[in-house]
Amino acid sequence: MDIKQQLATKYDNVAIYTSGFYADPEDDLGTRSKLLETLKSFVMNQHADTPFSLQIMTTNGEINVMPLGLLSLDELKAYENERRKTTGLTSQATGIPMVVQFSAHTDDAAVKKEIVGTTDELFDQFNNHFTAIWMVVKSYLAENLAILQNLERDLITDSQDVQQEYFNNFSAMDSAHRKAQLGYELKDADLKHFSHFMADMHEVQNIVMSAAGFSTHEIIGDQLFAQVMSDRVLRNTLFWVLDNTFYEIMYYFIEKYQANPAGDKMVKHLRHQKKLMIINMRNDAFQRSQNVLEDPKQKVDMTRYFSDIFIPVAEQFSAEIDKFNVSGSVSHD
Repeated sequence: MDIKQQLATKYDNVAIYTSGFYADPEDDLGTRSKLLETLKSFVMNQHADTPFSLQIMTTNGEINVMPLGLLSLDELKAYENERRKTTGLTSQATGIPMVVQFSAHTDDAAVKKEIVGTTDELFDQFNNHFTAIWMVVKSYLAENLAILQNLERDLITDSQDVQQEYFNNFSAMDSAHRKAQLGYELKDADLKHFSHFMADMHEVQNIVMSAAGFSTHEIIGDQLFAQVMSDRVLRNTLFWVLDNTFYEIMYYFIEKYQANPAGDKMVKHLRHQKKLMIINMRNDAFQRSQNVLEDPKQKVDMTRYFSDIFIPVAEQFSAEIDKFNVSGSVSHD
């Protein structure tokens, strides 16, 4: 029986051992530790022939560690055919090949994957094999971070146009007209700061709208919010989107303001504040979801749900940045 037949037999009506976690884009050490603990637990509690998939959610994609062929048996067959061409039919290789796969959640992104030994090696030579797996995962994490930074820079470029538009429009108004538009007095000296703030909130709203749209169409669909929250996978995916949105907003501010003279101190400060801010965001999101669940048949406007959570987060980031008196007019190559 060839390896494809083995897997076809093995995976037929067999539960697949799954696990997953979110990778903080600023904490490679923490991600490595979670990966180590998860794979170590798998090795200690399962057998080498157990079908499994470990999913690492990232800000703009996902990384999977799993046996080759778990998602496509044809892929495994192609690998086996190629191996036989190079090693012959007498190869003593054992174990199903393991693959680390990176799927970026961006338009036209190609799925990337790399084979890293076999499942038997994971069980028999754990420390060495884990190191090999981690090196591949780490390279994909770096690629994911680059995608995030490029997306943020696109938002920053747009924000500079939006900022100029706000500045020009309100500069042309007299104080009475400004007050009628805003509900409060806006002095000439405050115009530049005001226009930067409004431009930042505009880009944050773009991030929020994207996250809300994804949640509406890809997670909730035709279901009620209560049905999503009762499904472990969908619930976890929603809270991944929440974490993801937080980091996209945070990195927007970091990328935009870090090149200033006080940028290094500001970034360190934001990263220090992040620890409490993300906990507060998660608690707020959870409490809002619990309030919704008091009426299980209630439909949720996800744009409002995300806006209510993240506009205050963005305003806090903006207030923290103001402490360093930095400018938003930063150019990016």
